[in-house]
Amino acid sequence: MKCNLLVGSRHKTLLTILFFVISLSLVQAQTTTVTGNVTGEGQALPGVSILVKGTATGTVTDFDGNFEIKTDSKSVLIFTYIGYLAEEVPVNGKSTMNVIMQPDVAALDEVVVVGYGTQKRKEVTGAVGQVKNEALVLSATADLGTALQGQVAGVNVQASDGAPGSESNITIRGISSILGSSSPLYVVDGIPFNGDPKLSMNEIETIDVLKDAASAAIYGTRGAGGVILITTKKGKEGIMKMNFDTYYGIQMITSGVPLLETEDFLYVKHLSGAVLNGTTFGNTWTPIVQGPHQLTNNTNLTDIIENDFAPIQNHSVGISGGKEGLTYSVNATIFDQEGTIINSGYNRFNVRANTQYKKGKWSVNTGMGFGIEQHEFAPWQFLLDAYRYNPYSQMLDPDVETIQHPGPDNVDAQNLSNNLVKFKQRDNRNTENFNANITANYKIDKNLTYTIRGGLSYNNNTRIKINPLFKTYDEDGELIPSNNRSGVRNESGRSQRSTIENILNYKRRFGRHNIQVTAAYSAEKYENAWFFAEKKDLVNNDITVLNGALNDPVVGSGTNFSQNVSRGTLGLLGRIQYNYKGKYLVSASARRDGSSRFSKKYRYNTFPSLSVGWNVSDENFWKFLKPTVSLFKLRASHGTVGNDNFLDYSNAAVIVNNRDYIFGPEEDDRLVQGAIQEAFANENIKWETSVSDNIGFDLGFFSNKLNVSADFYNTKKEDLLLGVILPPSVGVGTGNNSNVILNVGDMVNKGMEWTVNYKQAGTFSWNAGLTFTKNVNEITKMSGSNKIQYLDNSEVVQGVPNEDLVSVLAEGYEAGSFFLIKTDGIIDTQEKLDAYNPLVGGNANLGDLRYVDALTVDTDGDGVPDAGDGIIDLNDRQYAGSGSPEFEMGFNFGANYKDFDISMQWYASFGAEVMNGSKAYSYKAGTHRDLLYQWSPQNTTSAIPTNRGRDHENFRGYTDFWLEDGTFARLRNIAIGYSLPKDMLEKNGISKVRLYVSAQNPITITKYTGFDPEVGNNSLATRGLDRGNYPISSSFRFGVQLAF
Repeated sequence: MKCNLLVGSRHKTLLTILFFVISLSLVQAQTTTVTGNVTGEGQALPGVSILVKGTATGTVTDFDGNFEIKTDSKSVLIFTYIGYLAEEVPVNGKSTMNVIMQPDVAALDEVVVVGYGTQKRKEVTGAVGQVKNEALVLSATADLGTALQGQVAGVNVQASDGAPGSESNITIRGISSILGSSSPLYVVDGIPFNGDPKLSMNEIETIDVLKDAASAAIYGTRGAGGVILITTKKGKEGIMKMNFDTYYGIQMITSGVPLLETEDFLYVKHLSGAVLNGTTFGNTWTPIVQGPHQLTNNTNLTDIIENDFAPIQNHSVGISGGKEGLTYSVNATIFDQEGTIINSGYNRFNVRANTQYKKGKWSVNTGMGFGIEQHEFAPWQFLLDAYRYNPYSQMLDPDVETIQHPGPDNVDAQNLSNNLVKFKQRDNRNTENFNANITANYKIDKNLTYTIRGGLSYNNNTRIKINPLFKTYDEDGELIPSNNRSGVRNESGRSQRSTIENILNYKRRFGRHNIQVTAAYSAEKYENAWFFAEKKDLVNNDITVLNGALNDPVVGSGTNFSQNVSRGTLGLLGRIQYNYKGKYLVSASARRDGSSRFSKKYRYNTFPSLSVGWNVSDENFWKFLKPTVSLFKLRASHGTVGNDNFLDYSNAAVIVNNRDYIFGPEEDDRLVQGAIQEAFANENIKWETSVSDNIGFDLGFFSNKLNVSADFYNTKKEDLLLGVILPPSVGVGTGNNSNVILNVGDMVNKGMEWTVNYKQAGTFSWNAGLTFTKNVNEITKMSGSNKIQYLDNSEVVQGVPNEDLVSVLAEGYEAGSFFLIKTDGIIDTQEKLDAYNPLVGGNANLGDLRYVDALTVDTDGDGVPDAGDGIIDLNDRQYAGSGSPEFEMGFNFGANYKDFDISMQWYASFGAEVMNGSKAYSYKAGTHRDLLYQWSPQNTTSAIPTNRGRDHENFRGYTDFWLEDGTFARLRNIAIGYSLPKDMLEKNGISKVRLYVSAQNPITITKYTGFDPEVGNNSLATRGLDRGNYPISSSFRFGVQLAF
């Protein structure tokens, strides 16, 4: 019996083993190798990602679109490719399959951030532009504006200069304020920032730009200059992914001002002297005979000021991943740029972490960023000092502590000393910034969601400026007195911005009707404090603290009113978005804002907007055109925004101490210190407002391969704040201080924007994009007799105070226009001299510039000036253009072939004028190479005036002799890359290795003769003024991108 049981047991064991063997065989039989080909629009698609659904098993198609993959016979394969709809294909036991992918004609359904929410692009009714990360990272820069240039129609970006760490000036659809800021509002993940948020390009996922008032009105007063919405990278569910991007490059200055060498410089001196004395000259050069030692040197200071092959590098790492309900993303970047001018540089470290948590009805998003910046600034007007440095002077050694001048000219010795001091000056700023935000969403029911969002940004910076101690001795070893005192200055500043918002969002579908209602309450507070202290006369250069200096201590704070500046805004907003069947679109919003910058009388204001859209291509009557014109949408909007972004306490009275008065009887008068009122209080200052109308259309052709968008706008700026100059009898201040700030100005911006994009998939895939922007600005109203105001700090070269200003505010012209005395060639004949001399009191000579007597007198009574007044003076200044371009264009191109890729970005600016101050400065110093060809009795056809000294009228800065065409086209970026084959990498757990070389600004096409025609500077007064600005450099890089 036991035996039988044992046998039975063995049989059961054998049967069990046999069952498992058969089962394994069946499983093995169900695993199959699937081969096939993937095409789209009749072409093979290389690089299509193929994944076995629910697993990590995958592959990609080869160059001919072929693939091979092992999988279960009952599995599902997922095919994905950029520009095409994802396809899920069941295997169903097949060993071969050919897949035809369909173009993603719903590309316009991608999500666009519109402020307090998102919309499908197809449903957007305002003027909104978008730039993705792939386009931003092409630029070797830490500046967001530089990366945006030419990418979005209607967004004007001009470099302030080429210094490391400098910020570009960004304006959206023209200047939005005159006394206030025209900069856009930056919003990062829903939180407003005070200025550029200083993010690394690798942290950013997308940038959406709200251009029209209807789109920006949701941000009320903060959106007066347009809105830049930045969405940072977020994690996605799945295994952890790591990306690493690094590059190293060199930079150089590729242009310059042509300067004279010593022999030519001495020739020019002799030539100028001969002309001034009315004599001719031969081959005997008096300066050489009298001072042969001057030929010892041939110095050009730019040789040691410019830092050729300055390194630039960037290293970035990103980690992301997560599981259901919790995702994360962390990005860190180190950017380091050495300046192409010595004693300048910039480096920055950024790290940012984002998390998204979802559970039940709750979702919580958090973001936290931290950055450290170190900024070294080149000495002020460093290049201009090089232009005026005599080439026969000795070359400077920046490492010496003292210098002994070999000749008797102590003036030249002082020049040596002043220049050497600049080589040793130090100006360093360290900045720490921190920002954090949290957004919590609670789904009350399926239609209603409550959101609370809070944000905090904090900035702390310190700056130290050292003017070193330097001694110069004459040939006898005696100390030469210096007018350049050593000293140290410390500055410290901090700012903090906090935001809290409560938002209710209701979204519901009623049959074919879709409605979304948003209501929100917003509160912001901004605080800023600044302090400085300085002392003169350092004990020695090794002690650079305040106590290391001996004399003249000075301290100061940020304003005349408070050590701490504090302001706040409150806002209530509502928005309704409605569409019927996705065809008929309406969006209406209203925001009521309050700002502490105004008195109680004008503290609050309301800003409404309305926009509509019509997707014509969704109508039945459009069906026959659909294969060709796949999208046609019309848009129109009207909106109002306010602006309070002007100087704090502009409405307050200003009383300043330490002003001198003369008191006492005539025989015993003396100076007594007192106080003076420099500005009146004005509680009637109110909001500047912008009322904007926009119409536009969007077209898509051939399944949206080709897309065209256009917008036409007209924006009226009303109640602009301007300074109204008061008569001296009022007794308030002097000069430019004798004014009161009033809402007395109006201005108009109108223009058009075009965007064209095309993409072609296939074996050779490529895409191209074109942007066109034209904006016309005009000041349409100024106060009373103040129809023209010359802007402070707008001299081209140093001259007579308040006489050499060239930038103006003038009714009927664009803000920041140039008003110059026009020139009409050279006085090259006695007849011209005799006719011209009565206009200038008989002070002209042959070889001088001939100024034009402007038409200022109405001789026939028709109200139009038709004759000059017979006197050449400052009243003869006329409109001569401006530093703003007439129109701009951007062109982007990218292509992929097998494992190779190429991309390029062009930017062009047309019609801007540039005042070539670098040329003017070197003319005045007598060092410009043009002076070899100046007018003389032997060179009567020259267009270059005779050099009669730096203070002569020939070289004054207020004439159009220095005005040049600033039109240019620039290849901003070009990159060529190679990606290692994916099938080779995946065996080692690597998903991407890309090697690339790139160049930034390698080509600039322009007629401008200065360093660079892109002269943005930082204000209306200096736009288009080249005053020895830090030049924009070219850079060349090699980089590696890795993904795991």
